[in-house]
Amino acid sequence: MQKICCCTGHRPQKFPFEYGGGGKEYLAYLQELENKIKSAITEYGVTCFISGMALGVDLDFAETVLKYHKKYSLTLECAVPCPNQTLKWEKKDISRYDRILKKADSVTLVSEHYTPECMLKRNRYMVDKSDFVIAVFNGVKGGGTWYTINYAKRQNKTIEVINLCDIK
Repeated sequence: MQKICCCTGHRPQKFPFEYGGGGKEYLAYLQELENKIKSAITEYGVTCFISGMALGVDLDFAETVLKYHKKYSLTLECAVPCPNQTLKWEKKDISRYDRILKKADSVTLVSEHYTPECMLKRNRYMVDKSDFVIAVFNGVKGGGTWYTINYAKRQNKTIEVINLCDIK
């Protein structure tokens, strides 16, 4: 039986350190995310991964999974919350998003149009479908990531947390 893993985490502005570039905290976060993904594969037998495709953690997660796509015969599903998710994004971020979608094994459109709840609906979809959840968390008890971690706990999912405040 196929084991599935999704990821929840923050957008760039919610990181406790500068997101992107070559800063040591950012690079340490990427390494920790890669370690959690490799652990999901080698220790839990995960072969299918789901990304919510938001800026920040979701895109980092998807790119890291694609890095190991062939080596471990993985599949990547992109769970897109609504058709116009990238409407207010910068061109460089849209290009990154489009590159990931082209390499994905499947794309699921969770809501036919934007609604205030479509991101939460996407998060519940990913957790409900998954056996294992990787959470990248900044310690703030509120917002989408906090909600998704608690939803995953209520659904009795295995959760591995990367605490961004512990990254040095």
